[in-house]
Amino acid sequence: MDLKWLKTFTTVYEEGSFRAAAEKLFISQPSITVHIKALEEELQVALFQREHTKVSVTTVGEQYYKMAKKLLAHVEESKNEIRNVHGNQKIRLVIAVSSALISTDILKVIHDFIESNSNYEVEIVMEDGKYVDATLRNQQADVVISLQKTKSKDLHSERLIRSQVKLIYSSNLRIEGIYHDQKLKELLINYPLYTGYLHEHTPIVEDLEREYSIRRYHNVQDSIFAIKLISEGLGIGLLPEVQIKTELAEGKLNVLDIGALGSVYAVDIYMSHLRNQAKLNPFLSYVRSRFE
Repeated sequence: MDLKWLKTFTTVYEEGSFRAAAEKLFISQPSITVHIKALEEELQVALFQREHTKVSVTTVGEQYYKMAKKLLAHVEESKNEIRNVHGNQKIRLVIAVSSALISTDILKVIHDFIESNSNYEVEIVMEDGKYVDATLRNQQADVVISLQKTKSKDLHSERLIRSQVKLIYSSNLRIEGIYHDQKLKELLINYPLYTGYLHEHTPIVEDLEREYSIRRYHNVQDSIFAIKLISEGLGIGLLPEVQIKTELAEGKLNVLDIGALGSVYAVDIYMSHLRNQAKLNPFLSYVRSRFE
């Protein structure tokens, strides 16, 4: 299949006539006809209906237009990528990471990618994960890694990590209870439970309240602040272990398993990006391989 045929087809579709497409592509109208006929014979379908001097796209043509645009975009991306590599020009990537993930392995994985891919120039920025769609569409970042995912058709989100939620408390706290349920009850009764940062995971608190007396504190809106306050022994929180790896390794925090609730309301970390961006493929593949 000749790429010229695809270009001609998409131009006729967009311009609405063979004549207008010929003028835009600076070729003759008979050439347009030849390209479209060759493409239809290759595909063995009719892309346009012809009535005297008028043409209208068929249902199959409507469907194939989207495919043809993706094919042409992929070819162009591939050409640009190989030109950049061949010309020793670095491929620039902007990776936005939610501030809530700074204690995870995400930053190390990005660092390792940079070390092993010298043809890429990577910039890491901190972004509010709530604005995934706007960040990508406004070209503020090529990839967003956060606790949020997109539902837009032109964007793609994939889950990298799923982590169970645990009850988090300072290692400085001395809990008198011997058994698990006694410890859980003592923590929930005696210390404020920070909940402002939980967002869609708030039902986990409602389930706990059915069995325990809980002192909620709603005004800690950022999990980073919550982790700091919890480390100081000023309150307790509900967080996934993946988000507190550093504090656990340093012995600043302890975790208490809350059973099946931790799995039901597990926290997911997503990697989101625009679809059909060839320059992203090496980075996406690298990150996936590290979190398999």
